[in-house]
Amino acid sequence: MTGMPQLRKSISYSPHRLAILLCFVAIISYLAAKLGTTVVISPQSDWTMWPGNILLSCILLLVPRRIWPSVVAVALVVFAVYDLHLGLSFRTVLFFQLSDSVEALTAAFGLSYAFGGPPQLTSLKALAKYAFFAVLLAPFAGAFLGAATSHGGYPTGWGIAFLSQALGYLTLMPAVFGWINNRSAVLRAPVSRYLEALCLIVGLSIFGYFSLVTPSSIVPAVSTIVPFLLWAALRFGTTGASSATIAVAFLAVWGALHGHGPFVAPQPAHNVPSIQVFLLFVAAPFMVLAVLAEEEQQTKKELAHERYRLIEAQEEERTRIARELHDDFCQRLAMLSLKMEKIRDAWRTSQPPLVDQQLDTVRQACSDLASDVQQMSHTLHPSILDNLGLAMAVKSLCREVSEQSGAVVRFTNGNTPDCLPREVALSLFRVVQEALRNAVKYSGQKQFEVRLHATPAGVELEVSDRGVGFDLTSVKRTPGLGLISMRERVHLVNGTIHIDSKPNAGTRVRVSVPLAAQSNALPGGPN
Repeated sequence: MTGMPQLRKSISYSPHRLAILLCFVAIISYLAAKLGTTVVISPQSDWTMWPGNILLSCILLLVPRRIWPSVVAVALVVFAVYDLHLGLSFRTVLFFQLSDSVEALTAAFGLSYAFGGPPQLTSLKALAKYAFFAVLLAPFAGAFLGAATSHGGYPTGWGIAFLSQALGYLTLMPAVFGWINNRSAVLRAPVSRYLEALCLIVGLSIFGYFSLVTPSSIVPAVSTIVPFLLWAALRFGTTGASSATIAVAFLAVWGALHGHGPFVAPQPAHNVPSIQVFLLFVAAPFMVLAVLAEEEQQTKKELAHERYRLIEAQEEERTRIARELHDDFCQRLAMLSLKMEKIRDAWRTSQPPLVDQQLDTVRQACSDLASDVQQMSHTLHPSILDNLGLAMAVKSLCREVSEQSGAVVRFTNGNTPDCLPREVALSLFRVVQEALRNAVKYSGQKQFEVRLHATPAGVELEVSDRGVGFDLTSVKRTPGLGLISMRERVHLVNGTIHIDSKPNAGTRVRVSVPLAAQSNALPGGPN
């Protein structure tokens, strides 16, 4: 989305490309005018919502400003021809075109100034800017000219003209740009997402029909469609909320056109204002709710991304330290040990036994130090994880823990693939590392089990012991850094972690990580 203004500026419109664009504008303008006449409610012939200006403003925001005059001219000509074909007077058509041009240009200039292109409603601040320029300012300016053609008096006509355009900008434009900006995400969405959207559409259509087309009271309409609007706003954001409101508007107008539903007033002149006020109070709060939901989701993504940099930086630093320890210190200590052996051999016949013993002690200390540094290097960055994959790395870790602690660590592998995304393999390895460290330190037992196996959905891990356990309630209130680290690592790869423990009943750490949405899998294991 952030690259759309740059893309819009970079497109060069040759005469041939410009002609194609103008033909497209003409077709869209005709279809918008055709759609607009289907929502005209008699006998006043007032529009509940006029889509022509909104779609024209959307096109202007997607094309360079230098070709705006051509786009506006083509759209207004199509609108004028269509209106004249309907039998409207020349004066009415003139005021309509003046109103359309003022409103569309006001919205396009205002939104270009505020957003630099198509609006991105990802925060309350962005929604406030959008509401000022598109929902208030543009309809306010256009209504002064559009109301001149009203049959019910200028003040009433101004209100109807203003609300018809305000509703369009509040619902139709966010839906249009939402579908455009999210088209790649829609194509990549899982089947469950499509099924959820289908259930939402079917449910809203059924309950909306019985609420907005058949009854005579507005109370059932609000009570039955609100859950679906909440569903759309919270699960599908501004695109879902605006699309759902458009569906509600269609059902409300359809019912009024056929003389059914809660908006058929005793005086026909009140039909359109009542529908507009209802839709305004339906659209506004749910758009705010949708923006809040998207803002919270965006904040969570940013925090998760920051935590992942953080952890990635830690791993890079560990890799650097491990490389330096192995390539520098280990080699230097090994050379020192060799020199000690040469000194001992050279001085064995000429030095007292005490010196020989001291040199032997120094050599052994150097050897032990080299072993410790090598072990530290392996702990910081397990090279076996890169070379042989997760299962072999966990097996090697279990063997090392057994050798160092004297415990028995049984490892079971159930067809875990060697080729796993690096972040998944590394996160699971660190969880095993931390869980075994805690078990050795706190469980009071010397027998532990580690199970790693693949499932159709991903990879599952379990680390358990039969030790003293602990109280989960107290731990949840003040979790240690080890527990926090495990949870953060699992959450960063979209996994789930469950810790089951009771005093004197042992501890079990269960981790499940899905693989469907993971990436960066490399042959031969993670890098």
